[in-house]
Amino acid sequence: MVAIQAGLAAGLAWTAAGAVALDNNPVFAPIAAVGTVAAAAGQRLRRTVELVVGVALGAAVADGLVVVVDRGAWQIAVIAAVTIATAIAVVGRGSLITQAGGTAVLVTSVAPASERVDAPQVFNAVLGGASALVVVLLLLPLNPLRIVERAAGPELDDLSHQLTEVGHALVRRDPAAVADSLQGLRSMGAQLTQLSDAVQGGLEVVRYSPQRFRWRSTLREYRIGAEHVDRAVLGARGLARRAYTAISDDEPIPAALGHAVVDLGHAVGSLHAEFVRGREPSSARHHALRAVHQAGHAARDGLGLSGTVVMAQIRTIARDLLRATAISRTDANRMVRQATQR
Repeated sequence: MVAIQAGLAAGLAWTAAGAVALDNNPVFAPIAAVGTVAAAAGQRLRRTVELVVGVALGAAVADGLVVVVDRGAWQIAVIAAVTIATAIAVVGRGSLITQAGGTAVLVTSVAPASERVDAPQVFNAVLGGASALVVVLLLLPLNPLRIVERAAGPELDDLSHQLTEVGHALVRRDPAAVADSLQGLRSMGAQLTQLSDAVQGGLEVVRYSPQRFRWRSTLREYRIGAEHVDRAVLGARGLARRAYTAISDDEPIPAALGHAVVDLGHAVGSLHAEFVRGREPSSARHHALRAVHQAGHAARDGLGLSGTVVMAQIRTIARDLLRATAISRTDANRMVRQATQR
């Protein structure tokens, strides 16, 4: 879909720039269009601004320096270096730097020596970015729910698996298995970033695309849910660390504590399944509350210091999972308290 969007945006940008005819070779119009479409969803407006500013900066610096040093191999090297150094001084980082350097090289090596290209190409970049936004937000907007579903699936599956493994390892008192799961949880950083980017991209689509307005409230719920899933991942890391310590220190570990962590894994798995099917997440809530109930049993059977921390983390993760199913904070706290006391 992104390839189709990029092709359509490039063609539209070239056509629009040719119709205005400020320049005989409006190359920066399709370049800006493709760059905007290729930007991560949720960052396209910022990307468009960076492209335009980068083109302006690169064209202006190159135009000015070509008059002084002329054209050639070493001149391109000097102009590219000066342009990128200027861009770094202005913004420090980002795609603006790449765009400014690329523009300077193109202007130095391709543009006729007798023409100033900064103003026409800046306008072409604006046309290109605008064309891309028209395509991705009006003509061919992505389905924002699918964007989030594709990103959330791997994270939820991985979290479910790692929690289940930690729970079984607690029952077996297997520190090596807990250590492996902890490493797996620590490696989920990229998945957390992908889910956050997907949610932001979905929000961008429903905010500006008239065809997707009807999904605004759903995407807002997804954003809140994603925040609590991220917290659950962080909580699971803490839980795994203390589970490892509890086993290594030979603390008492009632079987109910491991079963509680397994229930958390089942809660995450159910959340994913019900999320994909568009169903009320009743099974996810049931498993989360059963995990809290099991942890309460473990506490009554007797826990050491690290085991007590694991119990507290179970309650915290269960609360985050309840919040991820659109339950309010007050209701989630009440439900966890009631499950603890049963």
